[in-house]
Amino acid sequence: MLEKFQWKKWIIPLILGIGLWCLTPMKPTDISVPAWHLFAIFIATIAACITKPLPMMATTLIAVVIATLTRIFNMKEVAVGFGNSTAWMVAMCMFLAAGFIKSGLGKRIAYIFVKLFGKSTLGLAYALSVVETVLAIGIPSNNARVNGIMYPLIDGLSREMGSDPEKGTQRKLGSFLVFNEYEINNVTSGMFLTGLAGNMVALGLAKTQGITISWMQWFLAAIVPGIISLILVPFVLYKIYPPEIKETPNARAWADKKLNEVGKMSPAERIMSVIFILAILLWLLGSHVGIDATETSFIAVAIMLITGVVNTKDILKESFAWNILTWLSIIMLMSQKMMKLGFFPWFSKTLGGMLHGMNWVVVLIILWLAYFYLHYLFPSVSTQISALYAGFLSIALGAGVPPTIAALMLAMCGTVYLSTSTYSAGPAAMLSTTGYISNKDFWKLSAIIGILFNIVWLGGGLIWTKIIGFW
Repeated sequence: MLEKFQWKKWIIPLILGIGLWCLTPMKPTDISVPAWHLFAIFIATIAACITKPLPMMATTLIAVVIATLTRIFNMKEVAVGFGNSTAWMVAMCMFLAAGFIKSGLGKRIAYIFVKLFGKSTLGLAYALSVVETVLAIGIPSNNARVNGIMYPLIDGLSREMGSDPEKGTQRKLGSFLVFNEYEINNVTSGMFLTGLAGNMVALGLAKTQGITISWMQWFLAAIVPGIISLILVPFVLYKIYPPEIKETPNARAWADKKLNEVGKMSPAERIMSVIFILAILLWLLGSHVGIDATETSFIAVAIMLITGVVNTKDILKESFAWNILTWLSIIMLMSQKMMKLGFFPWFSKTLGGMLHGMNWVVVLIILWLAYFYLHYLFPSVSTQISALYAGFLSIALGAGVPPTIAALMLAMCGTVYLSTSTYSAGPAAMLSTTGYISNKDFWKLSAIIGILFNIVWLGGGLIWTKIIGFW
C-alpha cells in the first residue's frame, strides 16, 4: 500500500526552490551559479523540514540527490559527508541515553534525591531540578529525560500527594512540579554541550564556518547562567504559580518505597554509573590526552555494548539517532559546501556591512532576541537551527562579533528559546497536554520565564564570558 502523498505540503518548498533557481540570472554578481543553485536547494529543503511532506531524513536525502544530479556535489563528497564527526557524536549520545533508561540508573538517581531533599514542595522542586541537571550531562534528548524519567516520576509523586488532574486537584502540587520540570529541562539543555542534540547541531554548523568549540568551553560559558537559572526558576514559579501544598513530608516515604521496589543496584546500573563518570571525565579533560568529545561518546557506547548494558538490538531501535545521523550529515554537508563556494562569506560581508558602525554587542543582542522570538514560528528545535543558525552566525561575524562568542551565544539561545510555546519542542507538546497545566497558564508562564532567560543568559552570559576572557 502506497503512503499518502502530501501534495499540499510540497507547494511552498517547490515554489521557493524553483523560484530561486529561476532567479539565477538575477543573482548577486559575487555569488557563483553553483552557490546560488545550492542555496535554492537548501532553502527548499528547510521549507520542507517545516511543512513536513516527509520526515526530515527523507527530505534531506531527496535534496542531496538533486544536488548530485545537478553536479553541485559528486558522490565522493556525499559519502565523505556521512562521516561527519558531529553527527556521529549526536547519535552516540542518543545510544548513551538508551543505556541510562534501560539500566534504570536514571530513575534511581531521581528517587535518591527526592528522598534526601523532598521535605517541602520548594525543596522537592530543587531536588528534581538537580536530578534533571545530572541526567542532562549524558542524555542529549530532552524528550528522553522528560518522557522516560522525569514526568513519570513527577506524575506518580503528585498523585501520591493527592494532586490529580482527573480529580481537578492538579494545582495542589502537580501543576507546579510539571511546569518547573519543563523550564528546568530547558535550562539543563543549555548547560552542557551534550544536554541537547541541537547544541551539537549548532556547533557542527559553526565548524563549517571555521569555529570550533569544545565541550569544556561550552560548559565554562554556560555554567554561571545555568546555575543562576536553576536557583531562580523554581523560586520564581513558586511565587507566581504557587502550589497549594507547601510541605511534602510523604515524599520521602514515597521515594523510599520506590527504592525498595527497585531493590539493590543491579550490575547494569553499577556499570552504567562507571561509564557515566568516565564520560564526564573525558568530556572535561579528554582534550589534554588527545580524546575529543566524539571519541568519548564512542568509547562510552563501546563499553556499554561489551558489558551488555545495551545490545545491538537496543542500538538499532534508536530510530531518532539514525534519523538525525542522516539528516544532520546532509545539512552540514550542504552548509560546508555553501561556505566553500563562497555563499556564507558573501552573506556575512553583505549583511554585516549593513550593520557597519554599530557596536557588536548591540548587534548580538538584536540577533539573540530575534532568534529567540522567531521560535514562535518553529515547531522544532532542530528545524530552526538548521534554517537560521548559519545565517545568523554569518551576520554576527560580518558585524564584528568575536567568533567564539557569536557561535556560543546563538547556540545557547537555541535552548532557552524553548520557553515560548506549547509546540516549542517535544517536552512542551507533551507536558502541556497532561492536564496539569491549562493552555492559558502555559503560554503566560512561558512568556514570563522567557524574559527571565533573556536577562540571565543574554545579559548575564555576556558579562560572564567577559569575566572568563572569552572576549
